[in-house]
This record gives sequence, C-alpha cells and structure tokens, in this order.
Amino acid sequence: MFSNPIEKIVRYLHEVGDPILTIAATVERNADALRQAEAEVVRCRRKLKESRRLLLACVKHHYVVSEIETADVMCNRQNH
Repeated sequence: MFSNPIEKIVRYLHEVGDPILTIAATVERNADALRQAEAEVVRCRRKLKESRRLLLACVKHHYVVSEIETADVMCNRQNH
C-alpha cells in the first residue's frame, strides 16, 4: 500500500496531533522490540546448533553408531 511503514509517514503529515504521534512512537518501540527478539532467536538457534554439534561429536567419540541408533529407537518408543 505505502512504501514506508505508517509510523514513519505520520511524522510528515501536517498538524498531526499528540495522540497519533504517541501511537506512532508505540508502534516504533514495538517494531524495535520485535527486531531485537528476532535477532535473539537467530542467536539462540545458532547456539543450539553449535551445542548439538559438540554433543554429537562427544557421543560419537564414546559410542559406536549401532549403540547410538539403538538409543534413538528407544527414544522414539518412549515418546510415542
């Protein structure tokens, strides 16, 4: 519809009142909070992936593949 978010557009409207500016400021804070939360999710996913990789390497160092596969089957049975 517009090429800019509405919270940016309202600044350029003539004689825009405090209620609209207040709502726009709230929207900007919410958008910023969302950006930060999304960045945190990305960071957490990366950390989870790295820690799983480390755990798998440790497990493979101490167990043979057949033992790991057996444990995987047991895990599936337990979760169903």
